[in-house]
Amino acid sequence: MRPLALGLLLCLGCGFATAQNSIREVDFKNFTYPLRGILLGHDQLQWLDKATGANSKRNAIHLVRGDDLTKSSSFVMEGREYTQWEGFTLESVQFADVTGDGQEDAIVVLHYRSGGTQQTDYVYIYSFAAGKPKMLAYFHSGDRGRSGLYKVYGENGALVVELLDPKKMSGACCSSGFVRTRYKWRNGRFEVSGSREYRELVIEDHTPGP
Repeated sequence: MRPLALGLLLCLGCGFATAQNSIREVDFKNFTYPLRGILLGHDQLQWLDKATGANSKRNAIHLVRGDDLTKSSSFVMEGREYTQWEGFTLESVQFADVTGDGQEDAIVVLHYRSGGTQQTDYVYIYSFAAGKPKMLAYFHSGDRGRSGLYKVYGENGALVVELLDPKKMSGACCSSGFVRTRYKWRNGRFEVSGSREYRELVIEDHTPGP
């Protein structure tokens, strides 16, 4: 009986040690995220909380140590292998109140690379309840200059999303402006709040002085 009791105590101790007390303790580097819709060809932000068609379901994203990648191609040059990877990597995790309830939420950005030039970002919003994260909503951005993700953050109880302005594109990769949209959490979803703001990108001059 003694070894069994000792084992139970050890298990209980492990459970208490790994219990999550806040959203900041969630291990988003080793986490499973839902995924819907097509992966490439996006030219705008789209919320993906609901199915968008018969073929909208995809395999979930299973991050391990911050990525879920598979080898798409490789070649050897001068005895060294060069590899192209396809899949998701964890870009950032921010904590801010984006629902206006005074509690911190998590804003998780996953970057998808195709192994080629096309790419996009997926943003997941989680609250924290009953000792575990609860997904509120998620969306994908466009592709680079076509409404690609510039910034996302929380401000004054709202979610703020900044996308590169497709009307100011300079090639598929870039844009000289961005569009800022604020979202308020209402009736179980994020809704646009106020007017969109159109801004110029400010490129800092790092030229050394005289």
